[in-house]
Formats: sequence, structure tokens, C-alpha cells
Amino acid sequence: MIGAPAILWMFLLAEAAAPSEAGERPRFVATGDAFFRYEAVRDAPIADEPDFERARLRLRPGGEAILASGRVALGAGLLASIASDSNDDNEIRRDNFISDEVALDRAYVRLAGSGSAFTATLGVAPSPFGGTEVLWDQDLRFHGAQAGAELPPGGALEAQRLFGGVSIGSQDHEDQSVTAAVRWEGTLARGLTVGGAFWHFDRTEALVEAGYGRTNRLAPGGEDLLSDFEVANLTLGKEWLGRNRPVRVRLDVLCNAGADDRRWGGELRVSWGELHEIGTWRARLFLQRVEQDATVAAFGGDEWWFRTQQRGARAAFAVALHRTTFVEVSVLSQRRDGLDESLERGMIDVVFRH
Repeated sequence: MIGAPAILWMFLLAEAAAPSEAGERPRFVATGDAFFRYEAVRDAPIADEPDFERARLRLRPGGEAILASGRVALGAGLLASIASDSNDDNEIRRDNFISDEVALDRAYVRLAGSGSAFTATLGVAPSPFGGTEVLWDQDLRFHGAQAGAELPPGGALEAQRLFGGVSIGSQDHEDQSVTAAVRWEGTLARGLTVGGAFWHFDRTEALVEAGYGRTNRLAPGGEDLLSDFEVANLTLGKEWLGRNRPVRVRLDVLCNAGADDRRWGGELRVSWGELHEIGTWRARLFLQRVEQDATVAAFGGDEWWFRTQQRGARAAFAVALHRTTFVEVSVLSQRRDGLDESLERGMIDVVFRH
């Protein structure tokens, strides 16, 4: 008997082989990015090497075939990474990446409604959730399914969108943890935005077994996390476009209903300027305060050494070298609860995006 995946692939191959009724043939769009970082870290909580420097180069080439007049897309891509430190250092330095590796980065099918108001994606693809990396590092992929829909305006809302997804085994060396999330976003007049999300994390024992317990509390015996994780995320935003340099402010507040205490977190982001052509610039400021079990530390952004149980600030300034390339210098100071010394981190990034 032919299964559903086989039928879907047969349909996609048929669409690729023949032009549409209007004579349109499939289109291929190259995608991907290149990222180089040099960083220096001081006072890290590592007994043998609290101060160190390192360099990292990551390439993500890929492409997308657009079929059926834009209603179907096939995407694929690879990740290639090389760094000055070894793979053995990654867990100690709490990275979400492997220093030296070649791996699958994207492999998905995306389906869209005829009016493009609804989309669904199956496979390995970027997370649909932008915004705070307290919850999810945007370099991590969703392994599963995601869908979204543009909803009609209503009342004071000029636009609104509902989307969500389920991911299984999104961290390296583990394939059983489950993340499910749904989010609604709305746009009001005068650049105001509001949003709400709910995140459910399950099978977290797979993360602990793979070494991703990080700053969350462990249950007695150390085989799983102590708290359940049912995380609500409220977002408020404001944008001032101005004549030349837009200003954007976003506040994210988190509360984990699955924790008995140490459940609150938040991030304030301020951005001034925009990168769109040579010489344009952008300044950003991030402020975070995240209690120990406000969210699952395994998936937090690795711009921050401590994902939870911490407070800190990061300032960054970027200049566009080309409409697709920019360089950004950033400094970060972060202190974990219970420690007297702050960790200091400086980074220089060169980013190319196709």
C-alpha cells in the first residue's frame, strides 16, 4: 500500500515535471547565509579556562523550488561549521552549535492556500516564532510541523495573525523532546503591536540525558527537570518610523505555570536604525531578567551564556557593508543568580544573507 508521504512526493514531482495551466514552470530560489564571529569571553564559570577567545565560521547554503503557481515549495539546505575550538568544548561553553560539522539544515515542504493567507510547513525548517530568544534560539530548527494564517482585521486591529508548530528533538544528540507552541499577533494603529503565546515542553528527560539541563533545576535523581514547562508569553511593541531611522521597542514577559516558583522572566529590546544599503546602521539594546525555571534553558539563544537564572544587558552596533552584508560589534555583561562576578563577552560578527 502506498503511504501518504509517497503520494505527496509523487504529486510534487508531477508538479515539477509539468508546467501549470498558465504555462508557468517551477522556479528555483537560492537561499542561505554566511556568518563569521570572533569573540572574547571573560570570567566564564569554567574552572580551567574562565577567559578565552575563539573564532567561528558557519555556512548555510540552500534553495527552494516553487511549484504549482506558488502553492507548493520544496526547500533544502546544509549547514557547514568550522571553529577554532573543538567539539568537546561545545557542551562546556553551552553552545547551541557544533564547532566542526556538516549537517542537514533544512528539508521541508511548504503548502499555501490559493490566496496565500494560510501556509503549512512539514519537515526541518526555521522556527516560525521570531522575537525573544529567551524562549527559542533562531539558529535552532523546528523538526516537525508548523502552520500559520493571516486573519481578517477586527475592531481596533488593523491586522492579525495566528500561527503555531510542533517540534520533536530540536537539539543536537536528542530526538525525543517535544515542543509545541501557538502564538497570536495583532497590529493596532500608530505602530502598536500586541501578542500572546503559549509554549508546552514535554519529554524533557531527553534533554537532560543529552547534557542540556543547563541552568534549570533538576528533579531528585537528576534524570529530568524539576518543573513542568507551560510557558505563557505576553508581548507589547511600539514602532516609530520617523524620516530616516526607525525606532522599535518590544517587551516580552514570561510566566511558567508549570513551576511552583522561580517562574518569571522578561526581555526588553530597543532598536534604532535599519540595515538596508551601504552605510546605513543599527543600534540595539537588550535587557534580560529570567528566573531559573521561567522556560527551558536548553533552547535559549546562545548569545547569552546563562539562559535562565540570570540578569544581563547586551548592546550592539551594526553597519551595512552591502544590502546583503553587515558587520556588528556587541558587548554583553551577564550575572547568574548566586554568583558575585559578572561574565563579560565581546563579539564581532560579519553576516551575509542571500
